[in-house]
Amino acid sequence: MSNLEIDNIQPKVSILWTILGLRISLFSVILGTAIWSHSLSLLVGIGHLFTDLLTMGLTFISAWVIQRQSAERTTQTEQRLKAWIGLVNGISLGAIVLIIAQAAVKHLQNPESVSSLPVLLVAGFSLIGNGFAVYLLHQHRDNNAVKTDRDLNLRGVFRHGVADAASALSAILAAGAIYFFNWLWADAAASLLVAMLIGFSAVSLMRSAWQVLRQDASRDDREDTVA
Repeated sequence: MSNLEIDNIQPKVSILWTILGLRISLFSVILGTAIWSHSLSLLVGIGHLFTDLLTMGLTFISAWVIQRQSAERTTQTEQRLKAWIGLVNGISLGAIVLIIAQAAVKHLQNPESVSSLPVLLVAGFSLIGNGFAVYLLHQHRDNNAVKTDRDLNLRGVFRHGVADAASALSAILAAGAIYFFNWLWADAAASLLVAMLIGFSAVSLMRSAWQVLRQDASRDDREDTVA
């Protein structure tokens, strides 16, 4: 790769390392609180954070492979890797949606007691952390508007961050409803709402990734025909 292309990748990798460290911290804190408080809305956040970490790991592998490609193969390899990671990202989000929806319906039928005050505190911490991650990615997008719009990996990380922030906000609202009004069903209802938001994001991401893969396959077919 050329020095210019490496310079374009390095800021992205730096931001992703920052977000990865932040999300590992959030994962540890939220996991312990979710188990202790029996909060489904926090468990939703844990499941989603796990797919975040998986996706970011694949994104780092993608950046590592791209840096070691020759200049002639870099663009094609980069598009394929980003598309496949975007597709895996979308599928993982879809799987999380199904798990959330099933658990939420079960909890709606049999509401469980939730320790709402710890949930409020941890969800607030999660909202701040994910809000900061979204801000970093938004700033990077503003500085690299064209490249970021085409980068399915960064779009996936960004959408994960937005979904995590929405999940934290719903957990805050649910915990508040339980704490002040004893609405035990609010935890499951908030989880269903987050599942819907994640589902829309997953469908959009999978559609974009599939379009890139189809275009790439069509280009290969044309090259084979010419050869």
